[in-house]
Amino acid sequence: MTDQATGRTVGGPRSIPQQRRSMTLNRRLAVLPAMLASVLLASSLLGPTAGASGSGSAAAATLDPRLPVHPLLQVGAQVEPDKTVRVIVQKQHPSNSSQAIAAAAGAQVKEEFGFIKSLVLEVPQRAVLALAHNPNVRYISPDGPVQRTIDASQLKTTYPQDVNAPSVWNSGSTSTQATGSGVTVAVLDTGFNEDLPDFDNAAVQCLNVNVRTTSCSDADGHGTAVSGIIRGRDTQGRYIGVAPNSRILSIQVLGSNGSGAETDVVRGLQWVFDNRATYNIKIVNLSLVGSVAESYLTAPISGALEQLWLNGVVVVAAAGNYGSASAATWYEPGNDPFVISVGALDDNGTATPTDDSLASFSSRGLTQDGIYKPEIVAPGRRMVSTLTGLGSTLATLFPSWIVDTNYVRLAGTSLAAPVVSGVAALVLQYPGQADGAGEVNALNALRTAATGVLGLANQGLAVNSTINSMTNTVVGGQTYWNQTYWNQTYWNQTYWNQTYWNQTYCNCSTEMAVSSRSHAEPILGRGRNHVPAPPWDRD
Repeated sequence: MTDQATGRTVGGPRSIPQQRRSMTLNRRLAVLPAMLASVLLASSLLGPTAGASGSGSAAAATLDPRLPVHPLLQVGAQVEPDKTVRVIVQKQHPSNSSQAIAAAAGAQVKEEFGFIKSLVLEVPQRAVLALAHNPNVRYISPDGPVQRTIDASQLKTTYPQDVNAPSVWNSGSTSTQATGSGVTVAVLDTGFNEDLPDFDNAAVQCLNVNVRTTSCSDADGHGTAVSGIIRGRDTQGRYIGVAPNSRILSIQVLGSNGSGAETDVVRGLQWVFDNRATYNIKIVNLSLVGSVAESYLTAPISGALEQLWLNGVVVVAAAGNYGSASAATWYEPGNDPFVISVGALDDNGTATPTDDSLASFSSRGLTQDGIYKPEIVAPGRRMVSTLTGLGSTLATLFPSWIVDTNYVRLAGTSLAAPVVSGVAALVLQYPGQADGAGEVNALNALRTAATGVLGLANQGLAVNSTINSMTNTVVGGQTYWNQTYWNQTYWNQTYWNQTYWNQTYCNCSTEMAVSSRSHAEPILGRGRNHVPAPPWDRD
């Protein structure tokens, strides 16, 4: 996207429909005033660092929406200019020298991610503003944290029956029978316990890319539970994943406390990108959510996910556990239109779809870029899955969640996402069914792969579907991907006009003339963490 005031590229090409790129700047300018409070709330969340000294008030900070710098960093540069922070710098072109960019900022390159043209620096916050004027810099984001989302429930799960998986496993027809055989799902999470009897060691591998941990073992427990929903198989047949013959590639990006940095996630995605053909990786599951809101047009994780999508990998992410809050769907990775964002369904402890309802904690609504999320909902309450061990973080903190000694009962969109990843593995078992570039078709296949798949709530659900907050029902739409919905007239003149945003949405037209604020910061005040399906909040 080109800044009309300076002429520089601030959004960059990501194969985004032109209509969406052209409307983004005006939309951001309109919503900025509504975001200041959350920016101020997040301004202290990057953590204490040596050399920090305050020189101003966050309330007095001014933001420039034309500057290719995340607003959290803009505030920090004015409030604590000497505080050292870790940032992700996106380059304008792959040929731009990372070393030269770093040297101009008086820093050294800590890490590079070639597939998204980015480098990682540690610099005083005051240096970020100068770095933003480097013509080779596209955008600067904080290296925020990530976490998981979970909760306790009372009943054993019925999610395999909810998605009609048993009938697909046992179909008498070779054209419809599927168990996920031959399909690899990369699970970016807290790691994995490879010694559990529920998993065939030959079909599960683990890789650690979190620089703060030394092994791939899952000390937290979240990643093992997510993997169990996809392909676990209890020896007694009580707890079976949706795609029990799929292959799991567990990539540890979150630490023993269920949190990690954005660079950990990008590092994991870089590995997936580089090795996708070797391991036949067809699906990436991200049961985590960032805690600093950022448009998908500038977020590094979004850029990484889009590279995978454009290269044939289906990306599934938790929608988050922020419920119907005004900025509930503003967090990566689920706010990216190229990602299948998954909300949580409460199946009421039965396999009967008629008593299903939307889980109250499940994030839903419009992103800062004007996209309704989630795309799909799946069971996300009373989810019983594999427990990494009785000494894990989850088992120690929440012993009442343990079921049948070796299993744990959780809730959250973190647990709904792997249900969809499992169904995707069933669909993708057969060549030609779908791939990343045909994700819309994959989404339709997920809804129709088996009778009643994922419940009645998904019948007719399109990406622009809305959710009635009064009745918790899904109102399906059918026009999201067609020309009518995305045409320039609808978006630029009718939907995103100044009247709608300034008077109807934020009632802040009087502030707009003096405001220079960008998209929202974390609504719950967390740092830039990545959480397994909204930042690891426990619902």
